Amino acid sequence: MSRFVHVLPMDDVIPHEGTPDCVCGPYTEAIELRAPNGPGPVAVLYRHYAVIPCRDWEAAPEVS
Repeated sequence: MSRFVHVLPMDDVIPHEGTPDCVCGPYTEAIELRAPNGPGPVAVLYRHYAVIPCRDWEAAPEVS
């Protein structure tokens, strides 16, 4: 795995951390890409859960 990307709600009632340990318990999905050297996971996508319906979402790299 080379990349971690978080999809975060921006206008939620709780603050979200750009980590897998966020209080919302984000859904994890491996993203695969067919490349000349064969398919394989190239990134992990974390979809964070909003407490309230949100209109603004942001994709951001993982915070170290």
